[in-house]
Amino acid sequence: MHCNQFNTPLSRRSMLQSCAMGFGGLAFSALSNDSLASPLAPRRPHFSPRAKNVIFLYMDGGPSHVDIFDYKPALEKYNGKDPREVIGKLAPTQFDN
Repeated sequence: MHCNQFNTPLSRRSMLQSCAMGFGGLAFSALSNDSLASPLAPRRPHFSPRAKNVIFLYMDGGPSHVDIFDYKPALEKYNGKDPREVIGKLAPTQFDN
């Protein structure tokens, strides 16, 4: 199908029929047997839980480069110079205007 070709619009009757089929599928899935559910679905544990508190540590990656304050000798060497002189001729990007 090409981008300049449009589908014919749905009639009111066909739209209501397709919606009714969708709602029928939802009702059937709600009435269906639970044994067809995913085996990985959450279930009750086999034992009674004993934990009263949980400490959750989310430690993704290291600290930010701004937060570590490492000495960078290249900063003194290139301080105040034009980046184009330091790096050389850069390849143009699609955003160079």
